[in-house]
Amino acid sequence: MKGTTGVRIRRENAKKMLEAQLKRGTKPEKINGKTTSAMIPLSTADVARINRELDVLNNVKKKTHE
Repeated sequence: MKGTTGVRIRRENAKKMLEAQLKRGTKPEKINGKTTSAMIPLSTADVARINRELDVLNNVKKKTHE
């Protein structure tokens, strides 16, 4: 896995995870900076952030070499 292939796979995995989180409507709870197995509901700010992140992942700009 070299170059752009790894980047593309990471983006696809991030996109799948965020879409699943939106569909589920929950996120892992963090206590003192550590993620726990307890799930808490997404806030409206979380939903807005996830939608922005998905928009960025869906509309990736191609790098151009000059």
